Amino acid sequence: MFSFLLYFFSLLNYVQCANILGVFMFPSFSHQINYQPIWRELSLKGHQVTVVTPNPLNDSTLTNLTEIDVGFTYDIVKAHENILFNTNILQIWDVIFRFMDLIAESELNSTEFRQLIGNQSKQFDLVLIECFHPVMYGLAARFKAPIIGMAPVRVATPDYERVGNPTHPVLYPDLILGFDTNSLSLLQKIQSTLFNLLSRYYYRNVMIPRSQVIAEKYFGKSMPYLGDLEKSVDLLLINTNPLIHLPRPDVPAIVQLDAVHIRTERPLPQDLQTILDDATEGAIYFSLGSNIKSTIIGDELKNVILEALSELPYKILWKWESDHLTGIPDNVIVRKWFPQQDVIAHPNIKAFMNQGGYQSIVEAIYREVPLIGIPFMNDNSWNVKRTVDLGIGVCVDPATLTKDLLKESINEVVKNEK
Repeated sequence: MFSFLLYFFSLLNYVQCANILGVFMFPSFSHQINYQPIWRELSLKGHQVTVVTPNPLNDSTLTNLTEIDVGFTYDIVKAHENILFNTNILQIWDVIFRFMDLIAESELNSTEFRQLIGNQSKQFDLVLIECFHPVMYGLAARFKAPIIGMAPVRVATPDYERVGNPTHPVLYPDLILGFDTNSLSLLQKIQSTLFNLLSRYYYRNVMIPRSQVIAEKYFGKSMPYLGDLEKSVDLLLINTNPLIHLPRPDVPAIVQLDAVHIRTERPLPQDLQTILDDATEGAIYFSLGSNIKSTIIGDELKNVILEALSELPYKILWKWESDHLTGIPDNVIVRKWFPQQDVIAHPNIKAFMNQGGYQSIVEAIYREVPLIGIPFMNDNSWNVKRTVDLGIGVCVDPATLTKDLLKESINEVVKNEK
């Protein structure tokens, strides 16, 4: 499907090179890696591309590419991570969207973005927008350009409604609920229906009006109503995997992409290559992704994990995002970053422990590495449940995890030929 997308954009070459604006606002590397190959390829195809992103490529060979770096928004995530990861389902919509307000307004208020918006001579033929905040649809009105929406995972109910796609709350519960669509209980069906209705109400009657105020602040009082403007989205590109995401009816305006970010493996740094080559008993890669960092899991859970890992015969590579971790066992190697796709491609990697992040699961599927899922938030539970259903992983609950249970789960995944 990614090849279809590139073919679609490459058709523009037969007529003329387009001037394209991409706004990928959310500060999460796991999101941005889905968009980076697209704006890189558009630039290589000869289009003039301007991108607003917290993760610029900074590739000097891409001469047709201008990147506006809004990486400062990662500070907003860091300041609010405890709130985001400890919110009940009744509050999640309001908490997430108020958090998105902060990110959107801080980006719109940045010097380079304001200069872009204020440059009356600047025009674009197409606007690509990450579907996370309706205020960004104001860019299509500002530049009088068609809109293509993009998302790194399955989108929420209002995003499907934007292009007229059905969103039956029992057949297709909102991803944020983490429900198993194959076996919803009566209570879950009621909860899903109520959540569907409440989320629609909140989005239309709270989120859109609040976003309208922000849009008029930065785009001018003549800004059309965002609730009407967002309905002019011409295409919605959603990153999904047919194993993880069950089939659902889609209107022609929705195109499913898969594994956009998957690339051929690159040589490992020599020290990592040696470590993994020498791991004759096998190795395990452990990362909680870019949004849920290992450093915020709490001392009790951290100690449980360390005790369990210390009693295993495997080499463990753990992505730990700070310089402070005491009691590291001899078989555990801690670093702030690992080249994840290249690490899990090594033949001695026997399992991948993660939080159930969608991109990580897709990488594991393509590298044929079984999973130990430790879900924390949002779509984590659903994703991990799917890996269990597919027989490619196991799930452990971080709230009730014990040393023995974690050891048992890891050994099951490593030793069971299934």
